[in-house]
Amino acid sequence: MTEASDGVRDWFANVRVDETLATMPSSVVLGFALAGVVLAVYGPAWRFAGYPVTIVHELGHVVAALTAGFRLRGVTVRGDLSGATNFWSHSTPGTLWTMWWGYPAPAVVGWALVWAATHGWARLALGILVVCLALVFLLSRSWLTVAVVLTTGIAFGLVGWYGSAWLCTVVVYGFAWLLTVGAVRGLWAVVRAHTSGRGVEQSDAHLMGRRSFVPGGVWLLTFAIVVGAAVWFNVASVLDALA
Repeated sequence: MTEASDGVRDWFANVRVDETLATMPSSVVLGFALAGVVLAVYGPAWRFAGYPVTIVHELGHVVAALTAGFRLRGVTVRGDLSGATNFWSHSTPGTLWTMWWGYPAPAVVGWALVWAATHGWARLALGILVVCLALVFLLSRSWLTVAVVLTTGIAFGLVGWYGSAWLCTVVVYGFAWLLTVGAVRGLWAVVRAHTSGRGVEQSDAHLMGRRSFVPGGVWLLTFAIVVGAAVWFNVASVLDALA
């Protein structure tokens, strides 16, 4: 038992990297944060960078469905950056739980990646991302989904396996900001759909409102709270680096 514990401890010690946000120049921290933001807000870049954000959105549904005990049918990513996760549900609370985790997922994962980059777990974070992408790969139901998952997974796998501690940290940190701002984009899009009425039928919040006594606007508010908290945490990481 002691040998096993020592082995696990040694493994974590080997995976942990010395390079963190605290050891990097403030210009590097700010630069890679801005790089992630630009990928999320610049239209031509977003047309490609938005696909991993959609994958993480659907991954939120996938993990939630598994924790609810649902059987998954497949994941599809479309050319317009939308996606769908199909599952067999057998309870209303589990369905609401599964549907809720789409929009907040990129923000929550972005927060977790900033934490990992701050505490030396960037290489481990890349490994976890690859495992999660492998799960989505098994559930992929279109060639575009397969291409996006493979491209993203191979890129993260190569960085995590061969990359230096510095490279692992900046890639994780930059991707965290892409996910965070991507979550804000997604939230804003669904808010506009609710206010304009165009496309609201496809909104998770609208569908959750129809399945429960809680209005869709309240579900939107819960999304906004989580996304806002992730933005606040990640902005604080930049301010700490600049202080």
